Amino acid sequence: MDLKTLKLELFERIALIDDESLLLVIKRALDAPRGYGIPNEQMSVVHEPSGAERTFTWQEVQRILEEDRLQQRALRHESADLDLSEDELALLDERRERHMKGESRSYTWQQVEENLKKDIER
Repeated sequence: MDLKTLKLELFERIALIDDESLLLVIKRALDAPRGYGIPNEQMSVVHEPSGAERTFTWQEVQRILEEDRLQQRALRHESADLDLSEDELALLDERRERHMKGESRSYTWQQVEENLKKDIER
C-alpha cells in the first residue's frame, strides 16, 4: 500500500468514528511533539455549513431540476406549436446559438422601447 492510499484509508476510518473519547486519543497522538508533525496553523479544517449556506434535500433538488427541465422545454419550440416553416425555425435556431455564444447583441426591454420611440420619431 502506498503512502497516499494509506493516508486516504486513515482519513476515511477517522471520519467514521463517532466515539468522542477515541477521537480525543487520536487528536492527542497527532498533537504530540514529534519532529514530523504539521503545525496547527498549516492544517485546514472542514466545517459544517453555516446558516448562511443553503443546503437542499433530495426532493428539493429533484423539484429544481424538474422546474429547469420544464423551463428549457418551454424555451424550445415545436414546429406544430408555431406557424413557421422549417427554414424559418432553422434561422431562429441559428440566431439563438449565435446569441448564446455572445456573437450577437442583446437588449433590455427598456432599450427596445427607447429604440422604438426613436424610430417612430424619425
